[in-house]
Amino acid sequence: MFTPFTEDDRIDFVGLIREAKFLKECGVAGMVVGGSMGEGAGMSSEELSEAVGIVIEAVEGKLPVFAAVIADSSAEGIRLARAAQMAGANGLQVPPPHFHLSAETRVLAAYYRAITDASGIPLLIYNVMPTAQAATESLKKLIEDNPAIIGVKQSGRNIHTLAALAAIMAGKTKIFTAIDDMIFPSFMLGVDGTISGTSAIFPRQTVEMFNAVQSGNYERALSLHKRLSPVWRTVDFPDFAARAKFAASLGGRNVGKPRRPQQWPTGEAARHIEKVMLAAGLVKQETPAPAPAVPADVR
Repeated sequence: MFTPFTEDDRIDFVGLIREAKFLKECGVAGMVVGGSMGEGAGMSSEELSEAVGIVIEAVEGKLPVFAAVIADSSAEGIRLARAAQMAGANGLQVPPPHFHLSAETRVLAAYYRAITDASGIPLLIYNVMPTAQAATESLKKLIEDNPAIIGVKQSGRNIHTLAALAAIMAGKTKIFTAIDDMIFPSFMLGVDGTISGTSAIFPRQTVEMFNAVQSGNYERALSLHKRLSPVWRTVDFPDFAARAKFAASLGGRNVGKPRRPQQWPTGEAARHIEKVMLAAGLVKQETPAPAPAVPADVR
């Protein structure tokens, strides 16, 4: 889920409550607080804890709420994980350390074990770094050796690993896709769901796509894929979180401003997002009140 921020870069908790309730109304099966799309990198343990607690309260404890742990060391990971656990998080979504990247099984095993032992709550491996993708056999070993690891969120544009996981581990662990331009093909592979930018921007349509695949209505699911995936291609840049918030605002949702140093897309980038969303019929023609904090010149 998005994290709304105020003009002074604090978490907008009123906006966070509004967004959590909106997602619940859209029929999502759970939420991740402070992930990639939630601009969780750089969040303090206090911020993560408070955000998790607010979201749990907003959904009245009726949906699982996971916290993202984006850290560069085991010590930092443990601090964030304990803060999330104390706030009542049902689990954690954890990528590998980002600055000193490693796909070595022994390194990842030690990192995830430190976090699960310290927090005592379940963990999803977020296999996201394109330059440090954990291979299928490594993921299988990590899951088998640590009972607290309950699944994998496969990203990094690597649908080959997702396909291998679905073939080898389906039914033995949870498998989620975050390959945003291939959400529909991922659903066809039999994954358990998606935790992705697409589902953050378009939760209602993504839930409908998943349900259509589950019911065998592949034509409807494909039509939704063709409608949503072009938008993602306008968002899939280093400033994806800001672009995604801009796209959501065009759709009529106030999800707050991006956190500095991120900036709203401007010029050609903003025009391209709006053009593609207009073509897909995803732009809300009447801007709701209060309007999102988007500068007037971005269009």
